[in-house]
Amino acid sequence: MSDNTLKNALILLAILLAVIFVWQPLSRLLFGTATTNDFVLETNDGTLDSRQLRGKVLAVSLGYAHCADECAHRLAGLVKGYEMLDSGARGQVRMILVSADPDRDTPESIGAYARSLHPDMIGATGTPENLATLASGFGATYNKLPAAADGSYRIDHSHPIYLVDTEGRFVSALNENAVPEQVAQSLRSKLSAQQPLR
Repeated sequence: MSDNTLKNALILLAILLAVIFVWQPLSRLLFGTATTNDFVLETNDGTLDSRQLRGKVLAVSLGYAHCADECAHRLAGLVKGYEMLDSGARGQVRMILVSADPDRDTPESIGAYARSLHPDMIGATGTPENLATLASGFGATYNKLPAAADGSYRIDHSHPIYLVDTEGRFVSALNENAVPEQVAQSLRSKLSAQQPLR
Protein backbone atom coordinates (compact mmCIF):
# COMPACT_ATOMS: atom_id res chain seq x y z
CA MET A 1 0.00 0.00 0.00
CA SER A 2 1.46 3.36 -1.01
CA ASP A 3 1.87 6.22 1.45
CA ASN A 4 -0.75 8.21 -0.46
CA THR A 5 -3.32 5.39 -0.29
CA LEU A 6 -2.69 4.93 3.44
CA LYS A 7 -3.03 8.67 4.01
CA ASN A 8 -6.35 8.75 2.12
CA ALA A 9 -7.62 5.74 4.08
CA LEU A 10 -6.74 7.44 7.38
CA ILE A 11 -8.50 10.64 6.31
CA LEU A 12 -11.61 8.67 5.35
CA LEU A 13 -11.51 6.85 8.71
CA ALA A 14 -11.24 10.17 10.57
CA ILE A 15 -14.23 11.54 8.65
CA LEU A 16 -16.32 8.44 9.41
CA LEU A 17 -15.46 8.62 13.12
CA ALA A 18 -16.38 12.30 13.17
CA VAL A 19 -19.74 11.52 11.59
CA ILE A 20 -20.43 8.75 14.12
CA PHE A 21 -19.37 10.60 17.27
CA VAL A 22 -20.08 14.22 16.42
CA TRP A 23 -23.19 14.29 14.25
CA GLN A 24 -25.79 13.31 16.84
CA PRO A 25 -24.84 15.94 19.47
CA LEU A 26 -24.32 18.50 16.68
CA SER A 27 -27.71 17.74 15.14
CA ARG A 28 -29.32 18.32 18.53
CA LEU A 29 -27.69 21.75 18.73
CA LEU A 30 -28.63 22.67 15.17
CA PHE A 31 -32.14 21.24 15.06
CA GLY A 32 -33.10 21.26 18.74
CA THR A 33 -34.09 17.59 18.88
CA ALA A 34 -32.50 14.21 18.46
CA THR A 35 -34.07 11.02 17.32
CA THR A 36 -34.95 8.51 19.96
CA ASN A 37 -33.19 5.18 20.11
CA ASP A 38 -36.17 2.97 20.80
CA PHE A 39 -35.95 -0.79 20.83
CA VAL A 40 -38.13 -3.79 21.63
CA LEU A 41 -36.56 -6.91 23.13
CA GLU A 42 -37.60 -9.96 25.13
CA THR A 43 -36.76 -10.64 28.77
CA ASN A 44 -37.59 -13.36 31.24
CA ASP A 45 -40.44 -11.09 32.41
CA GLY A 46 -41.86 -10.45 28.95
CA THR A 47 -41.46 -7.75 26.33
CA LEU A 48 -39.09 -4.86 27.07
CA ASP A 49 -40.14 -1.76 25.10
CA SER A 50 -37.79 1.15 25.70
CA ARG A 51 -40.67 3.59 25.14
CA GLN A 52 -42.17 2.33 28.39
CA LEU A 53 -38.97 3.36 30.21
CA ARG A 54 -39.25 7.10 29.52
CA GLY A 55 -38.15 9.01 32.59
CA LYS A 56 -35.40 6.46 33.28
CA VAL A 57 -31.75 6.63 32.26
CA LEU A 58 -30.76 3.47 30.40
CA ALA A 59 -27.26 2.01 30.53
CA VAL A 60 -27.22 -0.48 27.64
CA SER A 61 -24.40 -2.90 26.91
CA LEU A 62 -23.91 -5.80 24.52
CA GLY A 63 -22.76 -9.16 25.82
CA TYR A 64 -23.79 -12.80 25.92
CA ALA A 65 -24.19 -15.53 28.49
CA HIS A 66 -21.30 -17.68 27.22
CA CYS A 67 -18.99 -14.65 27.52
CA ALA A 68 -18.74 -15.40 31.27
CA ASP A 69 -15.69 -13.88 32.96
CA GLU A 70 -14.75 -11.60 30.06
CA CYS A 71 -18.12 -9.84 30.07
CA ALA A 72 -18.29 -9.85 33.86
CA HIS A 73 -14.93 -8.09 34.06
CA ARG A 74 -15.95 -5.57 31.40
CA LEU A 75 -19.26 -4.77 33.09
CA ALA A 76 -17.76 -4.51 36.60
CA GLY A 77 -17.25 -0.76 36.19
CA LEU A 78 -20.91 -0.26 35.29
CA VAL A 79 -22.06 -2.32 38.28
CA LYS A 80 -19.74 -0.55 40.73
CA GLY A 81 -20.69 2.87 39.35
CA TYR A 82 -24.37 2.01 39.67
CA GLU A 83 -23.82 0.93 43.27
CA MET A 84 -22.22 4.32 44.04
CA LEU A 85 -25.57 6.02 43.35
CA ASP A 86 -27.97 6.63 46.21
CA SER A 87 -31.12 4.51 46.26
CA GLY A 88 -33.25 7.24 44.70
CA ALA A 89 -30.90 7.58 41.73
CA ARG A 90 -30.60 3.81 41.31
CA GLY A 91 -34.38 3.68 41.07
CA GLN A 92 -34.18 5.98 38.03
CA VAL A 93 -31.53 3.94 36.17
CA ARG A 94 -31.97 0.69 34.26
CA MET A 95 -28.91 -1.43 33.41
CA ILE A 96 -29.72 -3.56 30.35
CA LEU A 97 -27.48 -6.34 29.04
CA VAL A 98 -28.48 -7.14 25.46
CA SER A 99 -27.45 -10.51 24.07
CA ALA A 100 -25.36 -10.37 20.92
CA ASP A 101 -25.81 -14.15 20.65
CA PRO A 102 -29.51 -14.79 19.93
CA ASP A 103 -28.73 -18.27 18.56
CA ARG A 104 -27.79 -19.52 22.04
CA ASP A 105 -29.23 -17.01 24.49
CA THR A 106 -32.85 -17.29 25.51
CA PRO A 107 -34.56 -14.59 27.59
CA GLU A 108 -34.12 -16.93 30.57
CA SER A 109 -30.40 -17.63 30.08
CA ILE A 110 -29.37 -14.02 29.41
CA GLY A 111 -31.63 -12.92 32.28
CA ALA A 112 -29.95 -15.34 34.69
CA TYR A 113 -26.52 -14.22 33.53
CA ALA A 114 -27.40 -10.53 33.91
CA ARG A 115 -28.74 -11.11 37.43
CA SER A 116 -25.51 -12.95 38.33
CA LEU A 117 -23.68 -9.68 37.59
CA HIS A 118 -26.16 -7.59 39.59
CA PRO A 119 -29.71 -8.35 40.80
CA ASP A 120 -30.97 -5.12 39.18
CA MET A 121 -29.47 -5.81 35.74
CA ILE A 122 -31.97 -6.74 33.03
CA GLY A 123 -30.97 -9.38 30.49
CA ALA A 124 -32.65 -9.17 27.09
CA THR A 125 -32.49 -10.73 23.67
CA GLY A 126 -34.55 -10.48 20.52
CA THR A 127 -35.00 -11.36 16.90
CA PRO A 128 -32.07 -10.70 14.57
CA GLU A 129 -34.07 -7.76 13.15
CA ASN A 130 -34.70 -6.21 16.58
CA LEU A 131 -31.07 -6.64 17.60
CA ALA A 132 -29.92 -5.09 14.34
CA THR A 133 -32.20 -2.09 14.95
CA LEU A 134 -30.82 -1.61 18.44
CA ALA A 135 -27.20 -1.94 17.29
CA SER A 136 -27.75 0.48 14.42
CA GLY A 137 -29.21 3.07 16.77
CA PHE A 138 -26.05 3.00 18.89
CA GLY A 139 -23.54 2.49 16.10
CA ALA A 140 -22.70 -0.87 17.70
CA THR A 141 -21.51 -4.01 15.97
CA TYR A 142 -21.54 -7.72 16.76
CA ASN A 143 -20.29 -10.68 14.79
CA LYS A 144 -20.24 -14.44 15.34
CA LEU A 145 -16.67 -15.72 15.01
CA PRO A 146 -15.84 -19.03 13.30
CA ALA A 147 -16.57 -22.06 15.47
CA ALA A 148 -13.82 -24.10 17.07
CA ALA A 149 -13.44 -27.84 16.43
CA ASP A 150 -15.74 -28.60 19.37
CA GLY A 151 -18.46 -26.35 17.93
CA SER A 152 -18.03 -23.58 20.48
CA TYR A 153 -17.73 -20.01 19.27
CA ARG A 154 -17.28 -16.48 20.51
CA ILE A 155 -19.04 -13.24 19.61
CA ASP A 156 -17.02 -10.18 18.72
CA HIS A 157 -19.06 -7.16 19.81
CA SER A 158 -18.80 -3.48 20.67
CA HIS A 159 -17.82 -2.87 24.30
CA PRO A 160 -19.04 0.62 25.28
CA ILE A 161 -21.88 1.27 27.69
CA TYR A 162 -24.49 3.24 25.75
CA LEU A 163 -26.38 5.82 27.81
CA VAL A 164 -29.92 6.78 26.86
CA ASP A 165 -31.42 9.85 28.52
CA THR A 166 -34.83 10.14 30.16
CA GLU A 167 -36.37 11.17 26.83
CA GLY A 168 -35.17 8.05 25.03
CA ARG A 169 -32.19 9.59 23.21
CA PHE A 170 -28.75 8.05 22.94
CA VAL A 171 -26.57 10.74 24.51
CA SER A 172 -23.16 9.18 25.16
CA ALA A 173 -21.07 6.04 25.16
CA LEU A 174 -18.81 5.18 28.07
CA ASN A 175 -15.54 3.48 27.28
CA GLU A 176 -15.27 -0.03 28.70
CA ASN A 177 -12.30 1.19 30.79
CA ALA A 178 -14.30 3.96 32.50
CA VAL A 179 -13.73 3.76 36.25
CA PRO A 180 -16.78 3.42 38.55
CA GLU A 181 -16.57 7.09 39.60
CA GLN A 182 -16.84 8.16 35.95
CA VAL A 183 -19.77 5.82 35.39
CA ALA A 184 -21.58 7.13 38.48
CA GLN A 185 -20.98 10.75 37.47
CA SER A 186 -22.22 10.12 33.93
CA LEU A 187 -25.38 8.47 35.23
CA ARG A 188 -25.98 11.30 37.72
CA SER A 189 -25.52 13.92 35.01
CA LYS A 190 -28.25 12.32 32.89
CA LEU A 191 -30.61 12.49 35.87
CA SER A 192 -29.75 16.06 36.87
CA ALA A 193 -32.46 17.66 34.70
CA GLN A 194 -35.15 15.54 36.31
CA GLN A 195 -37.34 16.49 39.22
CA PRO A 196 -35.90 15.68 42.65
CA LEU A 197 -35.46 11.97 43.19
CA ARG A 198 -37.75 10.24 45.65
